[in-house]
Amino acid sequence: MPVNSYGLLLVCGFFCGYLLCRREFKYHGFPADFAATFVSLAMISAIVGSRLFHVLEHLDEYSGRRWVNIFAGSGFSWYGGVVLVIITTIWYARKRGIHWATFIDAASPACAIGYGFGRIGCFLSGDGCYGQPCARLGLSWPAPLCMAFPTGAIPTSEIVFNTPLIELAGAILLFGHLQYMQRRIKAPVVLFAQMLIIHSVMRFAVEFIRLNPPLALGLSQAQWLSIAGVGIGAYLIKLSPSIQIPVEKKKFSKKR
Repeated sequence: MPVNSYGLLLVCGFFCGYLLCRREFKYHGFPADFAATFVSLAMISAIVGSRLFHVLEHLDEYSGRRWVNIFAGSGFSWYGGVVLVIITTIWYARKRGIHWATFIDAASPACAIGYGFGRIGCFLSGDGCYGQPCARLGLSWPAPLCMAFPTGAIPTSEIVFNTPLIELAGAILLFGHLQYMQRRIKAPVVLFAQMLIIHSVMRFAVEFIRLNPPLALGLSQAQWLSIAGVGIGAYLIKLSPSIQIPVEKKKFSKKR
């Protein structure tokens, strides 16, 4: 039974996310089973959402009989997964009587480290999210910053800029920042907003050396989505003072 490197790293990312969420959810007094169900729901939503978004981006590749390959092969989009995860997990939190602003902040560091694991998977599988040829950028850096992926899922014999490792470094820095600020920021949704803004800025910058084609005004689809991410993050920070988290959330705490 073959083990795919991207799938293996995906599982590792969700497992680390579960450990982080369990610790933080316990700190907030959420039910003992909330973290496991939350991460399971997030995992399914992330895979389905990211795959569907990728298919919508490449509809011409799935015309005719190739529609049966929608859930086969490579190709996932981070943004599609994030959108569906937010929708499903907020629905589940409301069903359990948990305020969305509390759990979305608590889960922010897990999102950052999960993204980092995903980029390790991209690097190992060579799925095409690497950058432009290093020669075109005037770079002559040694591996692994500049290398070829002749046996990758989307192979290339050219020596290209290894953007997954750059994004991995950014994810680690973002995770460290969120971990440091998690107990220091008291205003609701501000931590999540910071994650959204910082990640969007990093993704916007790295897209200039990625191979993604421009969508409009010389910017790629990911860059336009990053601009939207910064706008949403800024709106959430502005909205934060008006968000009232009920004191009843303490009812989940264990009796002493």
